[in-house]
Amino acid sequence: MRAPLNKVVVEANYTPQRILRYRGNPLIEALPPAVDDETLIDRLMVAPDFDEEQRDWPTYERLQMVAGLTSFLRPMERHIQLARAFDTLIRAGYAGRRPASPEHVRTFQALYEAMQAGRAFNAPYLPPTEEQLSSRVIGMSGTGKTTTIRRIFSWYPPVIHHRDWHCYQIPYLHIEAPHDGMSTKGLAASILRKIDQLIPDADYFDMHVNKRGNSGELLLNHAARAMHDHFVGVLVVDEIQNLRNAGTSKQTLMSALVTASNELGVPIVFVGTHKASELLGLDFRQGRRSAGHGFPPWSTFQSSGNLCAPGEWEDFLLELFGFQWIKTPVTLTQSMSNTMLACSQAVPDIAIKLFACAQWRAMLDRSETFSAATITSVYGAELEPVKRMLDAMRTGDTQTLRKYEDIPPLYLTSLLDDTLANFEGTRQRGASVRPGDDAFIPSVASVLQQAGIDDERAVWAAKKVDSAGKVTGVAAGAEAALALTKPRPITKSRKKKTAVEPTLTLASDDYRLAILKGKANGASAFSHLVAMGAACHLDEILSL
Repeated sequence: MRAPLNKVVVEANYTPQRILRYRGNPLIEALPPAVDDETLIDRLMVAPDFDEEQRDWPTYERLQMVAGLTSFLRPMERHIQLARAFDTLIRAGYAGRRPASPEHVRTFQALYEAMQAGRAFNAPYLPPTEEQLSSRVIGMSGTGKTTTIRRIFSWYPPVIHHRDWHCYQIPYLHIEAPHDGMSTKGLAASILRKIDQLIPDADYFDMHVNKRGNSGELLLNHAARAMHDHFVGVLVVDEIQNLRNAGTSKQTLMSALVTASNELGVPIVFVGTHKASELLGLDFRQGRRSAGHGFPPWSTFQSSGNLCAPGEWEDFLLELFGFQWIKTPVTLTQSMSNTMLACSQAVPDIAIKLFACAQWRAMLDRSETFSAATITSVYGAELEPVKRMLDAMRTGDTQTLRKYEDIPPLYLTSLLDDTLANFEGTRQRGASVRPGDDAFIPSVASVLQQAGIDDERAVWAAKKVDSAGKVTGVAAGAEAALALTKPRPITKSRKKKTAVEPTLTLASDDYRLAILKGKANGASAFSHLVAMGAACHLDEILSL
């Protein structure tokens, strides 16, 4: 068999094995050799290109450089353990499988007999094998499970062509359960579609899935035959928590996966969020099968609370803070670490987005630096979709945690758009023209003139805004200047105006003078009349 040109297919290059049970097995000898921890760390590390000179680049380019942090991965001990566990699992699964071996032929025969009987497998509910070949990676969304797995698989060839054995080998098959659930038929269709994408000239999907009358059981049989024929090393079922939405029996589907692993000798790794824990514990057999084999627990990063004796969280931040494109980079302090921890709850995906948004804001407001207060502000303004979940994690609100269960995904591209939107005029023509620039007054005056303001008044208003120096850009300057040119509205007082008495010059014996003096000092007019000799008290008259 000659391998057709295909970018995902490589010709097998065999490496002799020191481990006795691996020797002479072309499926294992064709895999990339195991490497030491230092090489593995280099392979797993994902970081954007960075040079301090890039801090002098234009803002629009630096914004895009920050966006490169979306795939940032700083390998920890857990990442190394996961890579080792996958490699060991794949090799252990291949230990009992060889091309053209009697065992390989017997499996084909068993699958054929089951298909003839209208079943997926001869024994629908086989007990687990003595050596457990499957496991699980369960953790909160945003903690890097899928990113790490994809990075690990990037060092394995997607397809290996064995010229002497006339076969193709698929070291890993990574599929995702759709959000609306997955049935047995859907599982089989996903496997066949993925194999079609990898194997040259394969057409399993059209041959079986699009054929009327094929039940889910028969489709799963066809999928099993395809995986067996192409020597799948490990089947990774990602987003396994979505099986909770499956219309079919979850018990049936999980049993089908376990049985496929048993009959084919293909390890299965279940990947999902905490929602999957209940699913994987449907019964003791599935729960026991999905645990162990060296796969590390996958939680949020652990913090030591001390940058001098860093834990996972501190190691992650120390590496992350090295990628700053702002002109005045920020040194990571314990206070900053604590603020980042409080806002992100040690979820690396959230921490990266906080860090990126803080840099974007620093570039756009021209401060070119940020503080712990900036991080808190970004958390409140930019991360609204995840605040409820993070707040529940911070306070230990188990009721809310059960309700939401997982952090919804955030994407750096949409966050960049949101950040830009918060700075009006950033992407508008004239946004860089500010008060004090030679072009500011003419530009603002021109906008007002087009709005119908006469030339002299438009220039006057533009100069007033320029001297105040409080606006950013021509658009904001024109808005402020236009407000100055509007006539002030006449406000009507709600208080009733009192009539103004005309000023009179009165003689000292004028009776009206007593009334005016009474109003002025609050005394009665009568008392003033008495003082003037124009009146007297009644007692004085009666005593006469």
